[in-house]
Amino acid sequence: MYKSARIIVLILSAIVATSALADGVRFWKTDSRKDFLSGETEEISILANESLTLAPEVKVLPTPGVPFIWAMAPDGRGGVYLGTGHDGLVLHLDAAGDTSLAYDALEPEVMALAVTPDGDLYVGASPEGRIYRLPGGKQPAEVYFDPEEKYIWKMLSGPGGELYLATGFKGKVYKVTGPHQGKVILDSDETHIISLALDRHGNLLAGSSGSALLYEVTPGGRVSIIYDSPLKDMRSIVVDKENNLFVAAFEIKAAGDQGQNMFSQPSDANEKNKSGNQQQEHKEADELKRGLVIRPPSMRIAPQTTSEIYFFDRDRFVTRIWREAGDAIMSLGLAGDGQALFVASKDKRSLYKIDNRGELTLINRFGGGDATGYLAIGDRTLICTGNPGRVHALEQGYSRKGTFTSQVQQAGIPASWGRLTWLGRTPPGTRIIFRTRSGNTDKPDTTWSPWSPPLSGSADEALVSPARRNFQWRVEMETNNSGRTPALNEVTVSYLRRNRAPMISPVRFMPQGMYIKPGSSPLLDDGGSNKRYPREVAQLMDKKSNGSTDNPFQGKKDYERRMRMAGWNANDANGDRLGYSVYYRGIDESNWRPLARKIKTNSVIFDTENIADGRYVLKVAAYDSLDNPAGRAQVAERLSAPFFVDNTPPAVRNLKVTVQAGGKLLVTFRVEDATTRIERVELTLDSEDALLLAPTDSLLDTGREEFRVELETREKGEHTVSVRAWDRFFNPTAARKSVKIK
Repeated sequence: MYKSARIIVLILSAIVATSALADGVRFWKTDSRKDFLSGETEEISILANESLTLAPEVKVLPTPGVPFIWAMAPDGRGGVYLGTGHDGLVLHLDAAGDTSLAYDALEPEVMALAVTPDGDLYVGASPEGRIYRLPGGKQPAEVYFDPEEKYIWKMLSGPGGELYLATGFKGKVYKVTGPHQGKVILDSDETHIISLALDRHGNLLAGSSGSALLYEVTPGGRVSIIYDSPLKDMRSIVVDKENNLFVAAFEIKAAGDQGQNMFSQPSDANEKNKSGNQQQEHKEADELKRGLVIRPPSMRIAPQTTSEIYFFDRDRFVTRIWREAGDAIMSLGLAGDGQALFVASKDKRSLYKIDNRGELTLINRFGGGDATGYLAIGDRTLICTGNPGRVHALEQGYSRKGTFTSQVQQAGIPASWGRLTWLGRTPPGTRIIFRTRSGNTDKPDTTWSPWSPPLSGSADEALVSPARRNFQWRVEMETNNSGRTPALNEVTVSYLRRNRAPMISPVRFMPQGMYIKPGSSPLLDDGGSNKRYPREVAQLMDKKSNGSTDNPFQGKKDYERRMRMAGWNANDANGDRLGYSVYYRGIDESNWRPLARKIKTNSVIFDTENIADGRYVLKVAAYDSLDNPAGRAQVAERLSAPFFVDNTPPAVRNLKVTVQAGGKLLVTFRVEDATTRIERVELTLDSEDALLLAPTDSLLDTGREEFRVELETREKGEHTVSVRAWDRFFNPTAARKSVKIK
C-alpha cells in the first residue's frame, strides 16, 4: 500500500516558552491584611503591619436593659454617668460595676452629659432642650439653662467650668457660664449642630448636620469654617495630644422609616396647631433622627449610607483616610497611641483603629450594637452602644487565648495537603498551635474532616487532613501573661493537586493543500526562547492561560496541493505544559506509524506525496510529562475522523469521437478515480474555450462518471477534442482524440 517508507513531515517550529506555570507543588501563602481580614477572628487583632496578635479584651459591663445609651460622662471617682433613651434616664455605673438611677428626666432622650471640675452633673434632655444640674451628681435637680432650641445634641465642660451646648432646630452653639446665663457664640445657617470638641489651644470645634460643615470658634469669638464635607452630617470630632483632628461624617440618602420611633411623636392635634416654620423645623429634625437612630440587629444599613473619616493636621490640612458605602460611623474615640477608634459594621461588626495615613488595625470583633460614644477612664476605654444599650470596656492587656480561622483555599480538584509553615514570634509564656481540615464543599460542613490534632508548624511535620478539593487552617494563640502576645506574620501551606489527564478537542483538518506557513503562527513566542523562571515570575510572565492552547489555524495561509495540515485544541486542568506525538494508520490497519514525535505545538503539517492513496486516521497523544515526573505524568489520546490521501490523478477511459450526420461530433468517455470522487471535467474543441461538462446523470458525486457530449462544427478537416479532469484533491489528468470531417 505504501510506495515508500520515507515520509516528509513539516512541523510548525514554534517553541512555547517554558514560563507557563506548571502544576507541581503549589504554595498557599497568607501574609497580607487582606488575607487575614478574609478569615474569622475570635479575640485576635489584625494589625496594620499585616500580622496577627492576641486582641485586647472587650468586656460587656452589667447595665440595665435600655434601648439606647447616647452619652457618657466620668463621675471623677472611676465611675460613669450614662444618658439613655427612650425613657429619659440617667444611670450611674460606679467603679465596682453597680448601676443605679441618677436622674429621671421629663424628656424622653438624654443625648448630652457633662461633669464640671467641681463634680456637678449636667444633663441635656430633648426634645424640649433643657439643661438640668445635679450638684455633686445628686438630686434634687434644677433647671440650669433653657435655650429656645428643642434639641441638645452635645455638651462639653470647659476648663473653667463653663458649658458648651450644640443645639437644633436652629444650629447654634451656646456658652453657658452660670444658671440661666448663656450666650450664642456660633449662630450658623445650619439646622443642627451635632458635634463638639475643644482643641489644645482652646478653640471650639463644631460639626453641623445639613451641609456637614466643620466650624472653628476661637477663644476671642472669631468664627470660621475649616471644612465643607460632601456628605450631610459631621458626626464626631476627636482631638489627639498633638492637636490633630479625626472627624467622622456620614450621609443616609434614603433612610426609609429608620427614625420613626426615636423620639416621642407629637399628636395630630398639636401638629395642626404648629406654624409653617415649626412644621419645617420638625421635618428637618426628623431627617436628622434618621441618621441617629440605630438599626435593629436584623437590619443592615442601606447601601445609600456612606461614611468618611478625615484627618486634619495641626495646620488643618485635611486628608480623607477612610470611606465606606453601606456603613454609618456614629462616633469616634481616641486610642492611647493617638489613633482614632471606631466601630464599622458593613460586613462584620468590628472595633477598629485608624492612623493618620489610613492604616487600619482590627482590634477585636465587636458583638454589641452601634457605638454611640467613647470615654477613656483609667487604663481602659468605655464604649457605649445603642440597640441594645450597653457599655463595653476595652481593656489594656491581651486576651489569654484567641483563634483565627483562615478563609477556605479552593484547589479546584482534589489535592494532597503537604506541610504548614509559619513566620512569627512566641515570647516566653506564649504559644502558637495550628489545626487543619479539608472537604469537598465550598463551605465547611459536616462532610469535612474534623480539625486535626495540634500542629507546631515545623517543616518536618506532615499534614494529616485527607486529599480533598478544599482546605482550611486555624491558629490558636495563647499567653500566660496579659502583657505579652505571640505574633503571626505569615502562613504557607504546600499542596499537590491530583494530576488529571489533558483534554483534547476534535482533530480538524485544513482543506487539502492549505496550511499555515511556518514562522507565521501566533504560537511563536519572542524569539522562540526556552527560558525557565521561578514560579512567581512565570505566573506573571505567562501571556496565556496555563494548560490551554491557541487556535492552530491562525496565521498566514499558503497552498501546496500535496500538503495536509491537522490541528487541535487541548487544555490541562492542572495548568501543565503539554507536548504531543502524532501517529497515523490506514483505516483497515492496526499498527500506528509515527508522523511527529514530541512536538510542542497543537498542529502538524505533513507531505502526502510519499503516502499511498487511501483512507487514514490520525491519533494525537497529549502528554504532561514536561511538568510531571514519570510516576505522575498523564497521557490522553484523540483519534481524528478518517481522511483521504489521494495523489493519483483520475483516468479518462474509452474516449471516442464520432462524426454524425450534418458534421456534428459525438464525444463519449468515462472518468474514473480509484480513491475519491471526480471534482471537475472540461472539454476543449481545437482552440476554442473550454466547456465545463456534467455527466450523463447530471451529478458529479462518484469516482466513476460517464459523459456524452454533442459538438457542432461546420469546418471540414481534422479536429482535436481534449478532455481534462480533476479528482476531489485536484489531481489533474488529460486525454485527447482527433477526427477528420470530410
